[in-house]
Amino acid sequence: MNEICAASRALAVLLAIVSAFINVPLTAPLLLLFGGIAAIKNDSEKNLRNFIITLVLLLGAPTLAALPAVGQHLAVMFGSLGIAFVGASMVAIVITLALRIKKDWVK
Repeated sequence: MNEICAASRALAVLLAIVSAFINVPLTAPLLLLFGGIAAIKNDSEKNLRNFIITLVLLLGAPTLAALPAVGQHLAVMFGSLGIAFVGASMVAIVITLALRIKKDWVK
């Protein structure tokens, strides 16, 4: 399973880079999917880091567009990476919620 998570993470990064130069159909859903799969084996510490990274990427990526020449491409790359981290964050939230419900009901 660790190899699948690692491969999914690599695919998300690759797709985020490619999306800055080529219009890939279904980019956002694929990034959400790859990010979510990459987060399945994360522990709570990695999830917390992912939540912070998600916020920084989503809020900071548009700022990169101000850079001359390469700014627009960087903004798309980091914005796309932010979408993958949203997928990872959603999976982390669902797994944490499921574990809490299980802990509440199974004793």
